[in-house]
Amino acid sequence: MPTIKTKITFLRELLALKEVIDLGQIQAAADRNGFKHSNMSKMIADLEARFKTRLLIRSSAGSVPTNTTRQLYADIESISNALDSLIQNITGPEELTGYISIWTEEGFAGSHLFTELSKLYAKHPKIRLDILTNRHMNMTNPDISIIDIRSLQKIPGTNPLFKFKTKTKFYSTPEYLQKHGIPKDMDDMLENFDLCIRQKFLQLPECNFILKRAKKLNVTADSASILYQLICDGAGISLMPEWCTMRNERLVEVPNINFDYEYILTGIGNAITVKTPKVQAFLEFFYEFCKEYDIPLEMFE
Repeated sequence: MPTIKTKITFLRELLALKEVIDLGQIQAAADRNGFKHSNMSKMIADLEARFKTRLLIRSSAGSVPTNTTRQLYADIESISNALDSLIQNITGPEELTGYISIWTEEGFAGSHLFTELSKLYAKHPKIRLDILTNRHMNMTNPDISIIDIRSLQKIPGTNPLFKFKTKTKFYSTPEYLQKHGIPKDMDDMLENFDLCIRQKFLQLPECNFILKRAKKLNVTADSASILYQLICDGAGISLMPEWCTMRNERLVEVPNINFDYEYILTGIGNAITVKTPKVQAFLEFFYEFCKEYDIPLEMFE
């Protein structure tokens, strides 16, 4: 008869297999759970030895389940869901703890959102956010990812949470406009004023004319925070989403410029963790934040 130790080892291996299937990579599964790649790989190998069959097809692109594994998956998922339910039943809201990983556009909601986190921490003092901005990150790893709708495809292992829309406008400081004058129109601005523009915006079809016609495209960068600081320091004019200017009296919209583009970001949640109490607590806080500051947020069921 199997001992408790044997059952625990077997359960650990099954949950490791499920994690690799859900994330598609042994390395991603190891990173999420704080294991070394070698340890995660060994658990899968030990499980394959138990079943005397191959459970994963490994390649440089990731790991996919075999037909045998697909048949096992429903049973493993039932075990995992039962464990999640037990954990939730014994963990009250006041005991929520741990990190919530969020991948976000640099500067999303400006620093304004993060200055409001004291409200979340006051209610759940043991929760902390891990803010990630690595543009090459695997989007299935974070608990929540906020990404450009144009790059959104169906990402396995994720659920759509919300859609965020904002106008993009040209902003500068009053001091810069006072020193250099106010553009008469778009042509005047593109030819005679200092522009600091994100590479990402220049790649949009709606913004191609800036790259083609601007005579003084002084700075381009992928970092929204760098450009934001340059503009706040009076370096020129930049195209920025409205959220970057919330409560910032140093920035003003440049007059006489007829430009209309709606920037869309979509929030997606890791299907494994999005229903956990700590992530739901953050989403509740985030929805209330958007409501309080009239940020147009379309929520998905």
